Parts: sequence; C-alpha cells; structure tokens
Amino acid sequence: MDSLIQTSVCSIIYGTFRGEENQELFRCPRENDEIDIPRYVNENRALLGFVDDTDIDSVGDVAGKKLIGYFRLYYRRGWAGSWLPPFGSLSYVNGEPDKKDCIGVNKIIEWIMDQFPHGCNYEMKEYLKAHFNPWGCEGRYLIRPKYSDFYKVAIDTSFGNDDYPVRIYVYR
Repeated sequence: MDSLIQTSVCSIIYGTFRGEENQELFRCPRENDEIDIPRYVNENRALLGFVDDTDIDSVGDVAGKKLIGYFRLYYRRGWAGSWLPPFGSLSYVNGEPDKKDCIGVNKIIEWIMDQFPHGCNYEMKEYLKAHFNPWGCEGRYLIRPKYSDFYKVAIDTSFGNDDYPVRIYVYR
C-alpha cells in the first residue's frame, strides 16, 4: 500500500517504483490537496488506505457511476476469486474491466491478503469492527479506498470462510 505524508507545506505519496519501495511518487502543495490527491489516486489507482462508505443503500445504484462488475473473493487455504458481471447480467453491459480496473482490484486484494492471511476469521472480524462502521447490519461493512471514485469493497463476516466474504465493486 502507498503512503501519504502531509507536512504544513506539501502532501507527498510514497510507494514502490520499478521494484524499489519508499519512492516519492507524487507531490503537491497542501492548498491543492482536494483536487490533486484524488486526481493522482484515480489516475494511478493508488491505495492509501480505506474509509467507510456507508452513505449508500445499494452498491448497484451509485449516483453518477456505472457498475462494471465485481470481483468476488473466498478463502480456502488462501484467498482466491473471480470476476462477475453486474447483478443479473450474463455479460458486461457497461464494458469489461480494463487494465487499470484490474490494477486497482489487485492492490485491494494484496491488502486483504496481507491484512487477513487466515481469511474471514476472528482477527478479520475484530479488525473491521475496530476500524469501520457496520453497513446495514452487524458484521457487514462497505469501505472504499481513500480518495477513490472507482471501487467499493463489501465485506460480510456473517458466514466466515464458508461464503464469499469480500466483493470488490468496480465503477466508471
């Protein structure tokens, strides 16, 4: 995951560049944060952590966005998953996920694999409970990458590893 460092003068994003970690990837004056950081994050699919996204009722109906599809994750001795088109569709009606979509999804999956190496267990449940607000009911969370307009991550811990606890929704 990339990191955002903010001083009184500027904001700097550090990450991996050409295999080298902790490289400066982006810098902007603090007065441009509201425009430049989201632009950089969305153009480069940077991952700076997650925030609650509980202000929507349905991941299929997001104002101003078209749902491209979603990546569904399950855990069976390791995380695995597959792409699916939007709900009820047999094909990708709003276009298929492109290379940038996949880069962002892969970064989210890497975070999930690093953060929850044993799947949807007690540690995952406690982490989510401590860091995010429930969405709709206890044990279900809707989060999104900070500053991102393209992804929402629904995590349902109700059934543990017996179901698909993580779904990564992709929008345009």
